[in-house]
Amino acid sequence: MRNRNPRVGRALVWLALAALILATCATASAVEPTKLWVFFTDKALTRADELSAIEEFEAELSPRAVWRREKVGMEVNVNDLPVADEYVGAVESTGVEVVSRSRWLNAVSVRADENQAAAIAALPFVKEVRPVARGVKELPRFEEVTGTPGPRRGGTRLDYGESQGQLEQIQVDQLHGDGFDGSGIVIAMLDTGFDVDHEAYRHLDLIATWDFINDDDNVANEPGDPDYQDSHGTATLSCVGAMKDGTIYGGSYNASFILCKTEMVDDEIEVEEDYWVEAIEWVETLGADLASSSLGYFYWYEYSDMDGNTAVTTIAADMAVARGMVIVNSMGNEGSSDWTYMIAPADGDSVLSIGAVNIDDERVGFSSVGPTYDGRIKPDVMALGTEVFVATTADTNSYANSAGTSFSCPLTAGAVGLLLDGHPEWTPADVMEALHATATQSSSPDTLMGWGILQAYDAMYSEPQGVDEGDEVVATRLVWSSPNPSSPRTTFHYRVPAPAHIRLFVYDVAGRLVRTLEDGRKVAGEFSVAWDGTDSRGNDVASGVYFGRLTVGDRTASTKVAIVR
Repeated sequence: MRNRNPRVGRALVWLALAALILATCATASAVEPTKLWVFFTDKALTRADELSAIEEFEAELSPRAVWRREKVGMEVNVNDLPVADEYVGAVESTGVEVVSRSRWLNAVSVRADENQAAAIAALPFVKEVRPVARGVKELPRFEEVTGTPGPRRGGTRLDYGESQGQLEQIQVDQLHGDGFDGSGIVIAMLDTGFDVDHEAYRHLDLIATWDFINDDDNVANEPGDPDYQDSHGTATLSCVGAMKDGTIYGGSYNASFILCKTEMVDDEIEVEEDYWVEAIEWVETLGADLASSSLGYFYWYEYSDMDGNTAVTTIAADMAVARGMVIVNSMGNEGSSDWTYMIAPADGDSVLSIGAVNIDDERVGFSSVGPTYDGRIKPDVMALGTEVFVATTADTNSYANSAGTSFSCPLTAGAVGLLLDGHPEWTPADVMEALHATATQSSSPDTLMGWGILQAYDAMYSEPQGVDEGDEVVATRLVWSSPNPSSPRTTFHYRVPAPAHIRLFVYDVAGRLVRTLEDGRKVAGEFSVAWDGTDSRGNDVASGVYFGRLTVGDRTASTKVAIVR
């Protein structure tokens, strides 16, 4: 019900903001519409139709996506179903252009003027209207290949050329030496476009490509694109998938790739979030194991929205993680700006948010910082973000140095691909915990560098981390819930490798204790406890997002669950 949704109270605020933006645009140009999100109340399905549609979707889902979802206990549910055609048709009847659709958000993005926005908001099945958020992409600053980080040690199995330092800093070279190269892993890249004719990509195994701007499968430059449209994506891809012996290697150079052209580089260099959402839903159905996104959004948002639950890209990212995908995202280059903080979806609690350091292991000033608005530590880990050696679009054999969290992010994604190569059974929570437990400042994380510079080799061979309780070591490596979202019953699962006193609590998004599910001694083993969606007094909780938190001493492991009634 509408009055039970904790976010619905903001609808009028978003609509007022949309009206203000539309009015401003109308002053500047009487005919140019503005892009808005339109969120629907439901999928317009009876229970019988819903079950039938779920069966159809399950049949169409790729086997790899099914396997990946099974790792986290995520079954197909109503959130996976498309938006209702009749709702979309009614929105279009106001004269607007529908740009994209989101199954997970149950929303469409449209280009609308002020009158059309008002007509859409008045439709009985429209829950909320808000602006499509924007960000600003800094174009890669390419420099001559002089004074590069270069080799830090030498003597590795592969000849990395000028890319050696950036891989050694995060121990990727050691995993390559052990035979890990990303084989069998599917990595999605979301960016501005890609020149796959570059010599560094002649080996590349491409599963699929899609241009969400022009609605075709060409992710290279097209007529009308600026000459530099594909420069950012070509450079970021090289940090993950390049292979030119003696010149450059990406971390997971032998992985398979899905390339998504989601951002238009125009004179304002603005990027918009709706194509990102559409792309992340698409690659999930194809079975991507992880996605690397050197993009972020903050225009129309405030710092208070960086709470892990508000920005639509953050919501979509968390839903992808709930389906078993690892999401690796740049923190952003706002550390020296008035904004300062991370940009969405880097505020997501299940998103691996990546900051930038230099070759001397020091944080770079432009790297965005935490905490999130609700007080969580961000970034998660760091990688090289200055003088990063990358492929460029000047020619099919050109390279240069560049800077930004745009490159520390795919360097991390390449390392994550290796971890999944070695541990295909690992869930996103496993990956995050392994990285946190082994990074260079894992014992004292902060809001400037998170848990520190990632150490891929140590993470690959790490054991579950724990805290001392007397003579015992208790692991809090993983707690997860299934199904998620639930309606409303869900089950929390956790592991205990040694006898310990365990506490498992449920909190709401405001941090209020809702229910204590476990508080007592447990022997070693794997456990589960059901939650029926009620509070400590037996009252049904409202639809919304809740957190299951496993506590052992001063260490915790958390998971997010959505209750849908």
